[in-house]
Amino acid sequence: MASPTLRTSALALAALAVLAPSAASPASASVSAPASASAAGGCRGNACDGKNPKALGCGNDARDVPDTQVAPGSQKHPRAWLRYSPTCHAVWAKGEQADGWTIRVQIMGSDSYDAPTLASGEAFTAMVGADHTHRVGVQDVDGRWAYSNWRHGG
Repeated sequence: MASPTLRTSALALAALAVLAPSAASPASASVSAPASASAAGGCRGNACDGKNPKALGCGNDARDVPDTQVAPGSQKHPRAWLRYSPTCHAVWAKGEQADGWTIRVQIMGSDSYDAPTLASGEAFTAMVGADHTHRVGVQDVDGRWAYSNWRHGG
């Protein structure tokens, strides 16, 4: 029968072999798969509908979408435009420069997501998947809406 010291040493070596595999053994090397786009951004495409772009990290690589700015009336009015995240493949409306107005991202024939603008800074809506046909809009304090053209993609 083995001594208690020998058994303890054998158990410690066995535990060490399990917990810290040899770097010389390629079979025991740990390889991490690249993160998927949805994992990096928290959602992808139409799965982003109605979700917060900042909370899910979709704003990290976002860019302004050309030719989507809506600025009704004079320069005193807010402006709104679309932002697109390639990682999340989603868009949302962003607005600035006025208090009491509303910005919107709208899916053709379906949902729209609104956000009030604030005098103190910028506002943004929830996202919609870029595969939807969508547009951005601004509602003035009298309830009138101005919209960009419908578009598809980012």
